[in-house]
Amino acid sequence: MPRTPRSPGESRESRDEDERAELERLRAEVTQLRAEVASGPGGGPAGGSAGGSAGTVAPPSGGRWRAVLAPILIALGCLLAIPATAAVWLDSVVTDTDRYVETVGPLARDPDIERAVTNRVTTRLMQEIDVPAVVQEASDLLASQGARPRLTTTLSDLAGPINGAVEGWVHDQVGTVIASDRFADLWTQANRAAHQAVVAALTGQNENGAVQVEGNTVSLQLAPIVEEAKQRLVDAGFQRAGAIPDVDMTLTLFQSDDIEKAQAGFRLIDRLGTWLPVVALALIAAGVLVARGRRRALIGAGIGLAVAMLLLGAALTIARPLYLGALPAEVNDAAAGAVFDQVVSLLRTTLRTVLAAGLAVALVAWLSGPSTQAVGVRRGVARLGTVGSEWGWRDSAAIGWLREHKRPVQVAVAIVAVLVFTFWNYPNAGVVIGILLVAGALLAAIELATGPSVPRPSS
Repeated sequence: MPRTPRSPGESRESRDEDERAELERLRAEVTQLRAEVASGPGGGPAGGSAGGSAGTVAPPSGGRWRAVLAPILIALGCLLAIPATAAVWLDSVVTDTDRYVETVGPLARDPDIERAVTNRVTTRLMQEIDVPAVVQEASDLLASQGARPRLTTTLSDLAGPINGAVEGWVHDQVGTVIASDRFADLWTQANRAAHQAVVAALTGQNENGAVQVEGNTVSLQLAPIVEEAKQRLVDAGFQRAGAIPDVDMTLTLFQSDDIEKAQAGFRLIDRLGTWLPVVALALIAAGVLVARGRRRALIGAGIGLAVAMLLLGAALTIARPLYLGALPAEVNDAAAGAVFDQVVSLLRTTLRTVLAAGLAVALVAWLSGPSTQAVGVRRGVARLGTVGSEWGWRDSAAIGWLREHKRPVQVAVAIVAVLVFTFWNYPNAGVVIGILLVAGALLAAIELATGPSVPRPSS
C-alpha cells in the first residue's frame, strides 16, 4: 500500500515531538550528572555535617583529591610516553635488521654519501698508486739509460700535472663504480652489518665484521668497495692498480665522547622497553578513570600525548646540529647528517603516529560530548536520516535491532579500531588517519541509521 504523504502541519508536529524528546533526554542526562556529582565515593548523597544547617550540602567527598590526582596521573603518563616511544623505536625498529636496511638503503643514492665515499676511496687509491713516485722511478730509469738531463728534468716537473690527471681519471672511475647497482648491493650488505654495529655500540658488544666499533667510533668497512674500484681500474687498462695491496679503510658513521652514556641509556630503555608503554598507558587510563569529568580528562590526555610527541620532535631537531657540531674535523658532516636523518626518520615516524593517535582520541571524545558544537555535529548527522525515514528502510528489523544495541555496537567499532592499530605492523600517521576515517564513517553511519526520524516538510 502506498504511504500517505504527511502534511506540513504533521511534519512540524513530528519535528516538535522529536525535539521535545531530545530535550527531555538531555535534561535526564543533566539530572543524572548532578546526582553523580552530589554523591560521595560510596554512592550515597553527600549530606551536611551533624552540626550543619539542614539546608546546607557539603562538598562531594573525595572530589578534591580526585581533581588533583587525575591531572597528575595523566601528566605523568604523557611525559612517560616520550621515553616509551623511544623504547618502542629501539625494540621494534632499530633492532629489526630488515627494517633498518630498508630505511638506510636509499642512502646509496644520496649525493652526500656518494661524494664522501668517492672522495675517500679515490684518496686512498692515489696514496697506494703514488704517481709522483712512479714518475720519479721513470725519470731515474731514463737517467740510468743515458737520457739527456733536460728530458729527465722535464719529466720530473710534470709529476704534479700527471698526478692531477691520474687522480681525476681515478676519481671518474671510482664514481662510475659508486653510481652502479653493484655499489647499491655493497651498500646494503655493509649496512646490514652496520645495523649490528649500531646495536653493538649501544650495548658495548664489539664483533668482527664489516663495521667496527672501537672506543667512541663506529666505522663502515670500505674494503669491498675499494676492491671493486681496483678491478674497475684494471679493466680500464690501468694494470698498476692490480698491484695495489689489500686496503683496510673505513668510513666513520658515528663518533661521540658520550658513547658510554648512550650505552647506559640504551641498556636502561632496553630493559624497560616492554613495560614503559604499558606503564604510560596505565597512568593515563588511571587518570581518566579517577577524574570526575572523564570525557574532558580523555580529551586532555589525547592533547597531552600530542604535546609530548611535539616535544620529542623538537628535541630531535635540536639534537641534530649539536651532534654534527661535536663531530671531529675528519668526519664528513654531510654524510654523517644524511645517516642521522635516515636513522632518526624511523623515530619521527613513530612519534608522528602517536601524535595522530592522541589527536584522534581527543577528537572522538570531544564529538561524543554534550557541548553545543558536538551535539550540533551529531544532530546534523542524524538529520541526514530524513531520506531513510521517507524511504522506510529505517523501519526495518535490522535497523530496529541496531537502534536497541546502538551503544554496544559503537563500543565494538572502537575496540576493533584499537585492535587494528595495535596489531598493525609498523603503523604510521597515515595508517592512524585511515583507521580514524573508517571508524568515524562507521560511527556516523550508525548515528544516521538509528537517529530520530526527521521527515522533510511536504511541498
